[in-house]
Amino acid sequence: MSADSQNAYASVHGALALVEALAGAVPHGLPNKALAEAARITPAQVTRLAAALIAAGWVKKLDSGCYCINAHVGRLAFQVQAAFDAAERRLGDERRNYTHSNHP
Repeated sequence: MSADSQNAYASVHGALALVEALAGAVPHGLPNKALAEAARITPAQVTRLAAALIAAGWVKKLDSGCYCINAHVGRLAFQVQAAFDAAERRLGDERRNYTHSNHP
């Protein structure tokens, strides 16, 4: 893996670790130091990655200085759940169709 690939991997991994840590800290968020500990990255990395997540609409910075997950992530979670539900319904339909078509 090239150095650029390793840096990209580390950035994505760190950003996802921030999102995961913040998912359990709604609505008050977490300060930089607590995020750094939870994500196992440096406070400077938290600041840099949080800025990217803010720009992407995933995170917001509160007046308290804490970072908080944005409502966008909640909407995304509902979309994922709806997609899983639809897939489960389609699978159930296929299962019923297969069972009924093979047993007259």
